[in-house]
Order: sequence, then C-alpha cells, then structure tokens
Amino acid sequence: MTMTEFRLLASLLIWAVAFPCDGTSTELTALFGRISSPGFPKPYSNDLTMNWNIKVPEGYRIKIYFTYFNLELSYLCEYDYLKLSSKGTEVAHFCGKESTDTEKAPGDSVFYSLDNKMTVTFRSDYSNEMEFTGFDAFYSAEDINECKETPESCDHFCHNHLGGFSCTCRAGFTLHSDKKICQAKCPDAVYKRSSGTITSPDYPDAYPKLFNCKYRILVEEGLYIILKFLHFNVEFHQDVPCPYDKLQITAKGKEIALLCGETIPTDIEIRSNEAEVFFSTDDSGYHTGWKIQYTTKAIPCPDPILTNKGHFTPQQKTYVARDRLSLTCDKGFVLLEDSRTIPSFTMTCQPNGTWDKKLPKCIIVNCGNPDDIDNGKYTFVTAKEVTLYNSVVQYECTGPFYYMKDGKGKYRCGADGFWGDIESEKTTPPVCAPDCGMKKAVAGGRIVGGQVASIGEFPWQVYLNVNNEKGGGALLLDNWILTAAHVVYSYKDLSTILIKMGFLTTQDSDYIRSWPEAVFIHEGYKQGSYDNDIALIKLKDKVPLSESVLGICLPTREKRYHISQNEGDNHVGLVSGWGLTDRNVPSRKLRFVEVNIVDHSTCKTEYANLGAQYLVTENMICAGFETGGKDSCAGDSGGALAFMDIESKKWFVGGIVSWGVDCGVARQYGVYTKVTNYYDWIQKTIQSN
Repeated sequence: MTMTEFRLLASLLIWAVAFPCDGTSTELTALFGRISSPGFPKPYSNDLTMNWNIKVPEGYRIKIYFTYFNLELSYLCEYDYLKLSSKGTEVAHFCGKESTDTEKAPGDSVFYSLDNKMTVTFRSDYSNEMEFTGFDAFYSAEDINECKETPESCDHFCHNHLGGFSCTCRAGFTLHSDKKICQAKCPDAVYKRSSGTITSPDYPDAYPKLFNCKYRILVEEGLYIILKFLHFNVEFHQDVPCPYDKLQITAKGKEIALLCGETIPTDIEIRSNEAEVFFSTDDSGYHTGWKIQYTTKAIPCPDPILTNKGHFTPQQKTYVARDRLSLTCDKGFVLLEDSRTIPSFTMTCQPNGTWDKKLPKCIIVNCGNPDDIDNGKYTFVTAKEVTLYNSVVQYECTGPFYYMKDGKGKYRCGADGFWGDIESEKTTPPVCAPDCGMKKAVAGGRIVGGQVASIGEFPWQVYLNVNNEKGGGALLLDNWILTAAHVVYSYKDLSTILIKMGFLTTQDSDYIRSWPEAVFIHEGYKQGSYDNDIALIKLKDKVPLSESVLGICLPTREKRYHISQNEGDNHVGLVSGWGLTDRNVPSRKLRFVEVNIVDHSTCKTEYANLGAQYLVTENMICAGFETGGKDSCAGDSGGALAFMDIESKKWFVGGIVSWGVDCGVARQYGVYTKVTNYYDWIQKTIQSN
C-alpha cells in the first residue's frame, strides 16, 4: 500500500453511528459503522421513513449484518420493513423477528452490496398495535476479490489488490486500453508456398478478442487455390449473419465467403493465385477458432518437340504451369537462339498454358577468342585462330618479373563454350603474379659506415615522406608497401603521404610516383611504444615492375626463414635507406649495410641497462655489432631488413627498421619488427582489401 492510500484509508476510518430523523437521508462514507432504528433499544415510532446512503471507495463492497432485528410482521412486509438496495436492485427486504414462508428476517446472515454503494431504508406505518424495538446493524467496507468472483474480468492473468485489480497478458499479447482484454498481434503473414496451413491465433485454444487481421496467400501464377477447413468454431447469431466474429474470404477484391458458426464449411476453390483471409472478433465470447489447409493446382502446357542433339531436363509426361524445362545439347554442341549462342536454356510453362519461349537449336561449340591477360599472352597449340570445341591455347607470362600463379597455362575450348584450364578445369584465365626478391649481386657495406647502392640492387626500396618526416618501406607484390607503424601513424590525410621508388638519389627526377589508397596500422600498435610497429599501405594503382622496381618476398613459418644469430639460420641481413650516415647527416643517395643478428636476450639486457623504457619484446629482432659503427639510423625507419632464401635464392623481408637509441654506438643495436610474427596479419589485410 502506498502512503497516499494509507492516508486515504486512515481518513475514512471513522466510526459511523447514524440515527437519522424522520424523512431524512444520512450519507455515510466511513469504512465501517453502525445503523440503528430511532431510539434503539427503545421502541421506534410510527410513520417513519429513513434512508442511510452508504458509500465506500471504488474497488470495495459493503458488508452488513444485524445484531438485533424486531419489526412489525405483516404479509410480504407491507407495513413496517427494512430494505437493502444496491445498484438499483433490491438486495433484501425484511420484517418481523424470524423468517416465515412469505417474509424474511435477516437472522445471522451477512449481506453484500453489488458495488461500492448501498442504501438502507427503514419504514414504519402510521399505527402499531404493539411496540417493536427495531434493529441494530453494523456495516464495513470489504475489498472485492474481482479475480475470484469475476474470473472473466481479465483475459489471461488477474491480479487482485486492495481496492481493485489489474490484468496482464501472456507473451506475444498486448493489453487493450480497457486494461482487461489481451490483444494478439497480427502476424501480417504472406503464404507463398504451394500448400500450407493457416490457423486462428492461439489455436486450438480460444482466439483473442478485438482481433483484426489479414492472412494473405500468394502463390505462383498459373496455380489456383483450394481451401479445406479442418476445424471451425466462430461466434455466430441465429438470425443475423456473423454480427460478432467473422471469417471473410476474398480474392482480388471480391468476397468469396463470409463465415461463422460451428459447422465446418465445404471446400472452397478460388480460381486465382492469390486470396485473402480476414478474421475479426468483438470483445466477448470464447470460441476455439479455425484451421485451414490450403493446396494448389496448375494448368498444363503443350508437349514440347525435342530438337536434334538436344536433351530435356526433367523428362515428364505432362508439364503444368510453374514447371520449368531445360534444354541441353550433346557434348561439343551449344545452344543457338536467334542467331546467338547462349550458355543455357530454360523455358517456363505460363499461367495461360503456353510456353514463354521457343526452343533453340544445338550447334557445335565456338568459344571465341580466349581472354587476354595482364603481363602475359597466349598462342594457339592447335590450328591457328580456330576456336571451336577442343581447340587448345598456351598462356605465358612476361618474364622475369611475373610468373604464372597457378597451373601451366594450357587451356581447351570446352563443351560449355568456355576456355578452361586442362588440369584444373577452371574457366577464368591464369593470373601472372608479380615475382619478388630478385636483385643484382651486392658487395658488403654499411649505412652508418655503409656503401652506396646501384640501380637494381634494392628494387623493393620505397621512399616515404609523411608530414615532412622521411622514412622507408618495402614494396610487396605490385600494389602494397610494408613499413613501420610509427612512420605513418601521424598522417593527417592520404595527401600528406609522398611515395617514390625506382631511384637512387633523392634529387633524381626519374622515379616512379605512387599514391596511397588506404593505410592499415596494426591494431596492437600504440604511439610511444614500438611493439607491433608494423603497417601496410595499399596503392591506388599497380606499379610497373622492372629491374629497378620489384617487390620483396614475404617469409613463411618454414624453418628456412628462421632468423637468429646462429650460423645455421639467417644470421646476416641487408638493410638500405636514405637515413643518417656516420656523419650524422641524411644520405642523398641510397645506401645499404650488412648487419649481424644479435642474440635476443643479449639485446634485451643491453637495452634494459639503459633504462626501463627501452623494452625489447618477442615481436622484435636485433641486429648490429657489439663494437658499433655499422647500423641503420634515423630516416631508415620502415625499410626492410632483407635476407636471401637459400633455396629459392630470392630475398625476403625478415625485419622492419623500427628503433634504436644512437646509431652505430657499441652495444646499442638496431631493433627491427619481426615480420614472421605478423605473417597472418599481413596476409589477412591484403586478402581482405
């Protein structure tokens, strides 16, 4: 109970004792009280008419009983009487002291009002030969348990509370504005299958009140609908057609049937491929609804005539509306329709019983000229320029910078009219992929204390300038650049990134200029830390490969790509760039240096001795010399630490120039991002973009 309700009840808890004067009415609003005849327990006077109008809060009823009752007895209580009335109805009529066959006295019975109001009327006639003591009665307000006394108060769940009740609904229903009826949501269903079942809401339980919904059946053209009723129980009236609840069947705006009652309707054939079932209910009644099973039938088409060298699928005696018929040819033949070849043919039996197309013919396959490919060409193996079934061509890639990615490139004109790879049977032309890791022979040298490179020695080298900060990168394939995350992290927009390659001197005017399409920084990189210091740049256009511009290879997890200080592993690498030289000035010419891989724990310890901020993680490798003097330096960041694969004799990127403290200083080794740790990330980024 809320505080407001408590205060209201407290204000009403006043003992009411009512002794009205003759011919008057007394208004009683207390929650309980006493009503007695005038002068009780002395005899009452003659010729009296008195009313007590009792009113308690809504949600309560009035309970009254008598502790004493003695009025003049007369036939049917004609003279003196006490009457109880509520809601315009006489609840009781008393006289005498004890009940007889024709008169009633209250005795020990308890009486209740029909709502929250009751009128008690006392009347005595103009003369009594004897004296009668009258009556003494007590009344009180009593909460009505509507849920128990009127179960139909709520559709689903009834919750009684002091002074009233509330209703709630099952899941899937909403409470109507009258706060009693539970309304079901119309499913707005469209039935498109050739057969199915439709039922009223909550079937086989009673359907909801105040429900209005349309169910639509929409099947393929050429079919008509048949409705079969499996159950039917809808509220009806004997004399008026469906005034309460009704099921209405329509098709294309025309009413087919209006149904209600308990008799299962006969089957209904609707000569249409669409029908609507409208179901509406009023606010009363309890009926179990309906269940409809619908099926469909179709119209047949003429038997098709098979063309020479052709085959029908499926083969059947009769084809009806909605049926599809496919025509295929013998191997080596192709379909010809209106002077053009088509890869396949299917015709459909239309709703009006005719085929939608004419049957084509079968002629020998002509694949036409094979597709041209980028960075490659094809030649005829069989008769030159003959492109009929079983002709063969050989594709070749332009070397040495491109290679055929899959297969041997030999294609045959197939029965389906497409050129297909003889080995894999794929019909897409081969791809000439950019090769990688090929370079001119190089002599040893250093960037810090390094040597000037010549053209073609580091064809993967990329020059980057991001917000006027210089760095490097390595070309992958022919449209990606691998670099360090910290090199590109601060870019404001793509226009602030300058990309050049295929040159040696920063003042050269002869170079390849590229533009970025997107930048992908590893999600684990954080500014100020060099862990996960790796990024990729996708170029807008592929760069032309040549001796001076060629991508570097990516390592895999195979043992031959393992990098460590051990002799059996890749332990000496090359790093190139235009970074600071031993004179502490940026190099105008591309320089390179050969560095040794340093034991990881040794490198980690040396940097830890310099300070806790110098953290060497498992995602890094170190290279340089204990004595210093030979190192990558500022401006080289993002460039590749390259190694030669002993099997393929091609160069792969093992590390990315990342960080260091000073350049060429003893025991301050260059730190590089370990590329093998990011193989999956690189592959996923390239393949997804």
